[in-house]
Amino acid sequence: MSLCCSERLVYDCLRRWHALNGFYPTIREIEEDLKISSRSLVQSLLARLEKKGYIEKQYGKARAIRITSFELPLKGVVQAGYLTEHPERFEQVRLEGKRYKEGDYALKISGDSMVDAQIFDGDIVVMQLTEDAWAISHGRISVIWIEGEGTTLKRVYYSEGDNQVTLEPANLAHPTRTLERSQVGVQGVMVGHHRDDNGLWLAVAPA
Repeated sequence: MSLCCSERLVYDCLRRWHALNGFYPTIREIEEDLKISSRSLVQSLLARLEKKGYIEKQYGKARAIRITSFELPLKGVVQAGYLTEHPERFEQVRLEGKRYKEGDYALKISGDSMVDAQIFDGDIVVMQLTEDAWAISHGRISVIWIEGEGTTLKRVYYSEGDNQVTLEPANLAHPTRTLERSQVGVQGVMVGHHRDDNGLWLAVAPA
């Protein structure tokens, strides 16, 4: 979910204060820092950030504002198109606007096979680790390993007891594939999606 200029200004103020001081500013300190004379405007911008999921408020506390973000291991690149091996790099990436569970991990997208699902080259997707194909609901976007080929991000169609798995792209230029269950393995299901916005990995609303 993108931020308008005024929302980004307040959000950057919160990040800067926390980086310098170890705590977040009060509304009055935001007004003074940004030279905004209208308290109602600051409150409105904070309410919009809260609604979009980028901050939380702990009511009853003097410093009630807290940024919502989460650091996850960035385990490499996944192809949304041609297949590749799934390299494991354990860098950390900070994702804004959402919290995730321990064990979730991030992958960077390469390719264009999921563009109609608004997943573009260079985006980051967050995966919930699972190896159980039965845990994938019909059409869920998942990371799939294909024997002898590598990994790919696709919509997965599979029901318990089926002998075949269908992998469907979100781009008509790429083919749908149906493979034997023994040929594929599940590496995770998508639980989040982020895009770079001037140095911030902002959450993208589901397509």
